[in-house]
Amino acid sequence: MSTISCIIVSYNNGSFLKEAILSVVNQTLPVNEIIVADDGSTDGSRDLITSLAHEHSQIKPIFREKNLGVSINRDLAIRAAQSNLITTLDGDDWYSPKKIEQEFIAFNKRENSIAYSDICVTQQKIEQNYCLDLAMFADFNQQQRLSWMINNLVKIPRDMLFLKKLYLEIGGIQHSLKKYEDWEFKIRLAACPNPWIHSGIDGINYRKTNFGLSQDNSLMHIKYQYQALRLNHKLIREYLGEQQFWLSLGKVLLTTGRSLFGIRSNLKKLHH
Repeated sequence: MSTISCIIVSYNNGSFLKEAILSVVNQTLPVNEIIVADDGSTDGSRDLITSLAHEHSQIKPIFREKNLGVSINRDLAIRAAQSNLITTLDGDDWYSPKKIEQEFIAFNKRENSIAYSDICVTQQKIEQNYCLDLAMFADFNQQQRLSWMINNLVKIPRDMLFLKKLYLEIGGIQHSLKKYEDWEFKIRLAACPNPWIHSGIDGINYRKTNFGLSQDNSLMHIKYQYQALRLNHKLIREYLGEQQFWLSLGKVLLTTGRSLFGIRSNLKKLHH
């Protein structure tokens, strides 16, 4: 019999964390285990997590003594999960009520599948939000999935429902990446033969915050996207060819370079 663990990672997400946790507690299909891995928060999040854990027995707090970073925190929490099925959530996002139920139904349609939902994006201070329709991803073969994944950073599935066994088999999340660790993991996951099944609903509500990127931050984006692609050089070359690897790398440099140019232009305008 399948059981489900949801891994919620959080670092100083206190103002949003209760909504995130309760969105899992209140699923139409109950989740067996909710691991809330707090990465050394200093904003009172731990008191909130402890209080909710007293109210809901399926909540299992993990409190890191120091901040490990999201890559290590999420990976260790997934490895600690007791269920055979895993899904994830960031501490500032939340699930739609039927997310787990519909993904579980989708998962059971094909053996060893990966179930996922559409994503609704909420932008702070912007009234008009939008949803990402990801149904087409389920129709892709391995090469198409991998090609789409390495060439897209936004319109890709997130917080999927998948086997813990599969997670461990492909090596889990890379601790060496401080950013884009989820993208790098999904590159490897997309190359697996396991079918991806769409749930048919908007399941994840992603809260997009805009704090502004400095020049250093833009360069860091290039650094970690480059590292994620380099870690999968052999995989990309095997499935898509050497040329596609370099094209994808060039796209990263070009796209982030445009962002960097825009930041410089805005800084000049502010200066004058």
